[in-house]
Amino acid sequence: MAVSSLSWRADRPSAVNVVLPEMRPDAVFAGVKTALEVACTIAQEASLPLRLISLGDAVRPSDRPAMARYLNEEFRFDSDFTMIGGTQLVKSEVGTDDLWLATHWTTAHSIDVACRLGLISNARVIYLIQDYEPGFYPWSTQFALARSTYHAGFTSLVNSTLLAHYLRDEESVDIDPESVFGPSLDLTRLRSSSETRKPSAVPRLFFYARPSKPRNLFDIGVSALTLVAQELERRGIDATFVSAGEQHADVELSSTHRLHSLGKLVWGEYFDILATSDIVLSLQHSPHPSHPPLDAVCSGAIAVTNELGGTRAGLDERLFVAQPEPQALANEILRAIDTTMSAPPAPFSEKVLSGLGGPLPAAVRHVLRGVEESYTSTRGCGNSK
Repeated sequence: MAVSSLSWRADRPSAVNVVLPEMRPDAVFAGVKTALEVACTIAQEASLPLRLISLGDAVRPSDRPAMARYLNEEFRFDSDFTMIGGTQLVKSEVGTDDLWLATHWTTAHSIDVACRLGLISNARVIYLIQDYEPGFYPWSTQFALARSTYHAGFTSLVNSTLLAHYLRDEESVDIDPESVFGPSLDLTRLRSSSETRKPSAVPRLFFYARPSKPRNLFDIGVSALTLVAQELERRGIDATFVSAGEQHADVELSSTHRLHSLGKLVWGEYFDILATSDIVLSLQHSPHPSHPPLDAVCSGAIAVTNELGGTRAGLDERLFVAQPEPQALANEILRAIDTTMSAPPAPFSEKVLSGLGGPLPAAVRHVLRGVEESYTSTRGCGNSK
């Protein structure tokens, strides 16, 4: 259902319209969590009511109280808000001067269509960019449309300097450094994971595995772990291997080592697993500031991840980086195991986040100032749409 299905009214009070691909209070993970945090921050900074719009299924009556609890517990957002989903869009009204937040290329494309129809001014649209999303597809219609959203004239709000640099290099998009914020990690839970972690005589490896997401390089990760397990068997070293993210069949890595799949975890379970892991293998073949490696390093574990365009090497001494090739990754995992066996876990540290972007509220305030100035200038030229 396109955003252009909504009804526009000039006399309706302004609000912040946040467009999400889908909206499920029981399935809020890193990317959606950040989008909701940005949405709440914009609504609070702009002193406007919040309206959450899903392009997916209809919102159930029971979703609103669950979402209200989530927003309050996670972001201390206790203001009133509305939720619209799926077929409900055609019966909904929004104000012509509303602020809009695109949270994914599909939502940005839908808003872009509404702008081209003259229904929304692109000067009133903030585009939250959290990954280089054309890379999710082979060269195709989706690839071309995802790329086009970076050139729709929206005001960009970008998650991490790493992604901002990649957009500059790949798309020639000039991102204002003050519009870039650092990854939003759950530092309270990470500190707890660090304090809970205990040394182990047996190295414990956690593989962030999502077989259905090509960018997470599942097969390369399994190949690297197979090489590691075979080398550990040759050395006579025991180790445990678990994966989480998506369910998959357990994998026999060697005659003595098995990769056990825990499947999809709820948010709290993820931090419990992190607390019992010495090494986290997390692959992400995109410039998105992938959270599991950062989570691992902050909580005192060692992370192993793949390089992409020089965006990850040198971020932290406990972030081991290799080219996305099984033997290169296996070498770094083995180095991580040797390090773990010779030293206790490191304490909690936020150092890996330095240089990845400023505080989210400051970036939101800067973007809002730019939006208001741009929109005022546009209206002054006699073009309010």
